[in-house]
Amino acid sequence: MKSRIFYGLLGLSLMIVAALVFAHEKTGWVVPEEAKKLKNPIKMTKASIQRGKEIYEKKCALCHGFEGDGKGPAAAGLNPKPTSFREHHKIQVTDGEHFWRISKGRGPMPSFEKDLTVEERWHVINYINTFGKSK
Repeated sequence: MKSRIFYGLLGLSLMIVAALVFAHEKTGWVVPEEAKKLKNPIKMTKASIQRGKEIYEKKCALCHGFEGDGKGPAAAGLNPKPTSFREHHKIQVTDGEHFWRISKGRGPMPSFEKDLTVEERWHVINYINTFGKSK
């Protein structure tokens, strides 16, 4: 009787862990709370957006798409799929979350912490924020 209860609880525990792993993959990255609160120190000016666009087209568009839809030419074989910045704005992702994700990377997305300066990453965020605006 005790072994049936033990194995029943073990099975239930494994199912819960599997569900949490699946949920994490479905919902994306877990960003630390302090990172979510980061504020972009670079004003969203035409010059900043243009600089961000230049960087984005060189470093991001192959996967995330030139229209920010997550359907760049290199996106097809990637798992997880690249973020659609058009969709991301519907769930209100903060600039701090974008900054942390760009800095840290995950899976097929590289970390840009050493490849882009802090200022360049903020310019890219100003540019990707334009994908959430009506055109």
